[in-house]
Amino acid sequence: MAETLENQILHALGQVFDHDKDKNIVSLGIVKNINIDAGQVTVILEFERDDNNIKKIYDESEKAISEIPGITKSTIVTTYHSENSETSSQNEKNEQDNSDNINPNLGTSKIKFILMVASGKGGVGKSTVATNLAIAFKRIGLKTCLLDADIYGPSVPTMFDINEKPQSDGKQIETLNKYGIATMSIGYMVNDDNPMIWRGLMVMKAINELISKVNWGEADIMIIDMPPGTGDVQLTLTQKLKVDGSLIVTTPQDVALIDVVRGLRMFEKTEIPIMGLVENMSYFVAPDTGKQYPLFGEGKTESVAEKYDYEILTKIPHDPLILEQCENGHPLTDLVPEHKVSRMFIELAETVLKKLKLQRLADS
Repeated sequence: MAETLENQILHALGQVFDHDKDKNIVSLGIVKNINIDAGQVTVILEFERDDNNIKKIYDESEKAISEIPGITKSTIVTTYHSENSETSSQNEKNEQDNSDNINPNLGTSKIKFILMVASGKGGVGKSTVATNLAIAFKRIGLKTCLLDADIYGPSVPTMFDINEKPQSDGKQIETLNKYGIATMSIGYMVNDDNPMIWRGLMVMKAINELISKVNWGEADIMIIDMPPGTGDVQLTLTQKLKVDGSLIVTTPQDVALIDVVRGLRMFEKTEIPIMGLVENMSYFVAPDTGKQYPLFGEGKTESVAEKYDYEILTKIPHDPLILEQCENGHPLTDLVPEHKVSRMFIELAETVLKKLKLQRLADS
C-alpha cells in the first residue's frame, strides 16, 4: 500500500514543472525524499539557492499531493543545496585539484578557540546562554563568532533579529554580522513556516556546509549553540572540529540533571574538555525585597557537579528582562551591559577564557 501511494505521489509531482528549466521537478531531482506513515506524507524538495520558482513549485506540489486519495496529512519541507547532485563528486575533485584557489578564510582553521554550549535536554535556555555569552566575549575584547548548530530548532535568527539570507556564490557562504558578532544558522536558509524534518545524511550535509563553506575568517573564539541531546549532530561536530572546550547548561530540575549526566558522558567519551556547568533559571529575585526564591525547589546541581567532579561556573537567575530581550532580538548583555545578569555573563566569559588558555597550555 505504501509503495503504491509513493508511486502516486511521484506521478503527481511529475506534473509539477519548473518552467524556467521546462522540466518536471522529479526529473530535475528536486524531489529528494518521500516518507509515508499511516497516510501522513512528508516530501522533501531540494532547490538551488538562486531558484526563483520555489514558492510556486511549493504551492503546486502541495496542491498536487492534496488531491491524492488516502493521504490524511501532507508536509512539504524545502531545503537548499549548492551543487547539483550529478556533478558534486566531480566538483569535489576539482576543488581538491584547485586547492590553491580556495579561500583560506573558509572553515575554522583561523579561529583560536572553539567552545560548545550544550544541554542534555531542550527548554533549559541553552541558546539564551550561548548568545549572551558570545556578546560577553565581545565585551571583553575578543573577536567572536556564533554558529547556531541546532538544526531542528535554530534560535539565533530570532535572538539576533536577523531576517535576511546569507550571500553565497555556491562556493562560499558569508556570515551575517550583528552586534559585533559574525553569525551563521540553518535558520537563515529555510522558511520559518516549514518544519525541519531531515534524515541523518541531510543533517550531516547541512552541518558540514555550516562549517566548511562559511567564510568565518579570523576570530578569537567561536561559540557553537549545540542542539539538545547526544545525537548525530553532536557526534559529527565533535569529530569534525578541534573543539577546545564545552559548557553544559541545565536547570535545577531533576529531569534536566538526569540528561546533564548523559551530556557529560558524551563529552568525556569524545575527549572534549568540560569547562563546567551553567545553572540557568536558578532562582527568581523579588523586585521589591531582593530576596531570592528557587523556581524549581532546592536543586541538586551541586550534588551532580560534586559527584562527577565538575564546577558550577555560575547560576543565572530567571529574569523577565533577559527573556524579553531574547524575543525582541537584542541580547541583554549587549543592550544593557551594566545589568546584573549581563555582568554575570561577562564574568562567565572571563572565567571560561582563563580555563581555555590553561587547557591549551596543559595540552602543549
